This record gives sequence, C-alpha cells and structure tokens, in this order.
Amino acid sequence: MAGIQTRSWTLDPADRIAELERENAKLQRINKVLMDRVERSMDFQGGAFSLFQTAIVLEQKIRERTLELERALHKLEDSNRDLARAKELADTMRTRLFEAIESVNEGFALFDSSDRLVLCNRKYLSYWPSVSGRIQAGIRFNDLVAMVAAAGAVSEPPPDVWLRERMEHRHDLKGVFLNRLSDGRWIQVNERRTRDGGIVGVYTDITVIKHEEERRRESEQAEKSALMMLNDQLQQAKSQADQANLSKTRFIAAASHDLLQPLNAARLFVSALADLEQPAANAELVDNIDLALASVEDLLSALLDISKLDAGAVTPEVSDFPLRGILAPLATEYAAVAAERGIDLKVVGSGAVVRSDMRLLRRIVQNFLSNALRYVQGGRVVVGCRRTGDGIRIEVWDNGPGIPRDKITEIFQEFRRLDTPVTKGRDRGMGLGLAIVDRVARMLGHPITVRSEPGRGSVFAVTVPRGTERRAVRPASVAARPMTNRLAGTSVLVLDNEPTVVAGMEALLRGWACDVVSATNGDEALALLSGMPQPPDLLIADYHLDDGALGVNEVARLRAACGRILPAVIVTANRTPELADEAKAAGCLVLNKPVKPAQLRAVMSGLVG
Repeated sequence: MAGIQTRSWTLDPADRIAELERENAKLQRINKVLMDRVERSMDFQGGAFSLFQTAIVLEQKIRERTLELERALHKLEDSNRDLARAKELADTMRTRLFEAIESVNEGFALFDSSDRLVLCNRKYLSYWPSVSGRIQAGIRFNDLVAMVAAAGAVSEPPPDVWLRERMEHRHDLKGVFLNRLSDGRWIQVNERRTRDGGIVGVYTDITVIKHEEERRRESEQAEKSALMMLNDQLQQAKSQADQANLSKTRFIAAASHDLLQPLNAARLFVSALADLEQPAANAELVDNIDLALASVEDLLSALLDISKLDAGAVTPEVSDFPLRGILAPLATEYAAVAAERGIDLKVVGSGAVVRSDMRLLRRIVQNFLSNALRYVQGGRVVVGCRRTGDGIRIEVWDNGPGIPRDKITEIFQEFRRLDTPVTKGRDRGMGLGLAIVDRVARMLGHPITVRSEPGRGSVFAVTVPRGTERRAVRPASVAARPMTNRLAGTSVLVLDNEPTVVAGMEALLRGWACDVVSATNGDEALALLSGMPQPPDLLIADYHLDDGALGVNEVARLRAACGRILPAVIVTANRTPELADEAKAAGCLVLNKPVKPAQLRAVMSGLVG
C-alpha cells in the first residue's frame, strides 16, 4: 500500500475516473501477486500460516478500499452529470439573455466593476457607426467615449465639452444624459450601478420626441408671436377707440356747452317773460316754450352723462355713508312732482350704511324714482330698503302699467321707451335714464334687478354693499322755504361774455326787482365797480370768458378791488368735479347751465338773505 499515493481531487471528473480505474487494476494485480507468494512460499521458522493470515487481512483491506473507491467513483459520475446539466442550463440561459438583449429596441451595454465592457447589443453599436468595429468586450469605458469624441460621433456640445460632461455623469450617475449625435439623432442614457460594482446602461433613441418638442416649441413661439401681434393690434385699436371716445366726449362737451349757452339765455328770457303780466293765451305759450326748453336741457344733460360714462371720464369716489343721505333729499325733491301728478309717494327711511359712490348711487335711485313717477298716474310709488346676504337692496315700487317680460332687457338700451298710454308728450322722457343706470351700475359693480307684471306695476332695485363707517350727513331740508321778495333792491354785478345771456339775466333779475349792472369781461367789470357808490351785494360770473379768462379769477380781482369777500355764483356748463372743487376753494357757489330761475333765486336768497 506504500506504493499507492493519494491525490487531491483537482482533476477533471473524466480524468479522475480513469485514474481511479487504473489504480483499481493495479491493486488487483498486487493482490494477486501477494496471494500467489503466500501460497508458494514458507519462511524458515515455518511461518507460512502467519504470512497467510497477513495476506488475508491485506486482502480484506484492499477489498474495503476498492469498495470506497467504487462509491467515490459513482459520486463523481453523479457530480459529472450534474455539472453537465448545470453547464447546459447556463449555456441556455446565456443564449436567452443574449437574445433578449438583442431583441430590445434600446441600446444595452454592461460594464464590470473595472468599467470594462462585458457585453452590448447591436443597437448600442448602431449609435456609434464610425467606431462600432473597434468596440470589443474588455474595452474600458473612458477609452470608448474618448474614441467616440475623437470620431466626431457627437455633434453637440463640442467633443471636449461632451467628453468632460459624459465622464462627470458617469461618476455621479444622477438623472439621464442626452447625446445629440452627428447624424441628428438624440440618445437618452439611463445608467445604474449593479450589485457587483458594474454599470448597466440603457440607450434610448428619443429623436422623434425631441423633434416633436421642437415642432411644439416652434408652434408655441409662432402662436405667441401671433398673439403678441394681435395684442398689439388690439392695443392699437383700443387706443384708437379710446382716442375716438375722448374726441367724441370733447365734441359732445363742446357742443353741449355751445348749445347750453343760447339755451341758458332762452330760459332766462322765458322766465323773465313768465314773470310779466300776460294774457292767458300768451301765458300758455310761455309755459309750452319753457317745457320745450326743459326737454332740450334734459336731453343734453343725459347725452353728456352717457358720453362721459362711455369714455371712462367718470371716476367713482367710493366711501361709506348712510342711505338717508340719499333718500331724504330725493323725498323732498320729488314730493312736489308727485303731488302735482296725484301720486302717493312714500320714501321709507333707512339707517343702513352702504359703501358706494354717493353721487352716482343717487343718480341710479333718482332715475328709478323719476321713471316710476313718469309712468304712474294717480297711483302709488314706494322707495324702501331690504337687507340681503349681499348687502342692502334699494327698491322702488310702483303700481304703474308694468313691463312685458320680453321688453325688460330693451328698456336699458338707449332711446328705448315703452309705448304706454300714460307716457305721452313730455312725460315720455328721452329713453336715456335707464341706459345711464345700466352704465353706472356696471361701473360700480352694483347688480340691478327688475320685477314687473303688466297691469300691476314694477319693482326696480339696486343692491349695494354694506359699509362699515358712518359719517356725518347734513340734515336734509324738509321743505323749501317759501319764496319772498327778499331780493328786491339787491345789487348784482353780472359778468358774462355772451351778450344774449347778459340780456336774459338782466331781464330775469330786474323782474325780481334787483339792481343789475353787467359786463362782458373783467376789466369792464372793474371799471363799473369803480363807478359804483358801494360794492354790489352779489356777483354772478360765467366760468369761461373770452381770451382764456376764468370767472373764478375775475371774481377774485373784483373782491380784491372791493376789499371784501363778495358772495359769488359761478355759472357754467362744465360739470366736472375738478371745476366744482376749484369754485369751492375760491368760495363760490356753482350753478350749471342752463340756469333754472327758481334755483338761481333760491341761491341768491340764501347768499344775500
């Protein structure tokens, strides 16, 4: 057994089996030789039997070793079969993996932990056609990308910049990396590290997506350019429209002013004529002329207001104020009109505080009220307020003829009037009151509602936000003081550049027993003033005089010449708040043309009384 040498199981299974078979044959030959020697030999001490026993033991051990070798041989054969099956399975899986990698639409590349290429598919090689033949397994990644950059396979950015950015991304592996190839294709690279430290990368052709993005950007840019051009055109058109509106407003303002001048004179003449003793027939003619002039005045005022609203020349002055500051004066103002027409007018007071433009809100309610009084005959008109979730709703109720449902929208259009039996002659109005209401309400953001039933009446309402502060309101004058002859003997200096207006004003004032002197400019007025034994009791001046002179300035010169502040009234067709503020600052009252004689008389009585 000394000749038998054990070896480690490092040989191939087939070689190992062959080696074991050779050793087995060798042992069998040794066994046979030993048995023959025992059978034929004897030692000198007659120990043949002991040799025989030794041979028997050796034979038994050889048999046992032989059995062990045979069992090991069987195990090796089993292992060999397992290894063969495992190798076959591994080959099958490897083949399938290669087929799968080749079948994907994206490029695929696998690098080991030393960043050497392990495998890639043909799609990956197709992205680098100029160097694909030199890309072999085992090439390092940095050598591969350097080869790609040197070949100019990437068009953007420049090769040196692309190479630096590519290696930086390779180090961080954050996000995706985009390649724009020299043939125009776009390749998006997604890479991640494997568990053994290698890197697997998927290369996706996104050329279609990039081209679609480019077309979309171009389309958006084109749309943006078109919109900007359209916006410029709209801005230009708006500017032209605004300019046209301003021109229209200036024209209407100028035309109104020019029309109001003779109208003012005409009303003054008519009022002076009405104060004279007239035959009954003549008095009726004078009344008709006065009504006609009043209609023209209303029409001009309404046109001027609409023009200002359309041109945006009216700026709301929003504040918090109590509603009684609007309702009480309206009740007083329209009490006489309602009584004259036999209408029971009731204005229910309210302590609510609202937030709005007081002057414009009053115009809305005033137009509702005047409309109701115009269309009601001997009926009833009620003005009241209700608290709602949105604020305070001011309602004007009447039991007039009502409005058909299909006509409610039309009544807010210009010059739209309902043909009702009670609206003949002057009472029909101009059809502009509700058009003004609609514009003012939209400007203030106050909703307007109308409920009406033919034959039973209508309810016009405007909803106003609630206010949070109160401010002092001048107590409304409950009733006008009766007219007296307190103006008799009052000395008045009239300054107006229009001779007809001067003549009309002189006739009117002299009819009230006033002493009147008149001038057409400031210098002439100063000359008259110097010749008077004492300063006049009152100054009445037109605002716009000749050569750019202003009435407020001429009043200041006359006051300075007198050495005291004379009461003064400025008469003008300019109804802007700026002029009213200027006159107030100068200590003058303002009356708008055409001057209403009763209003003028009341103002004069208040100033000199």
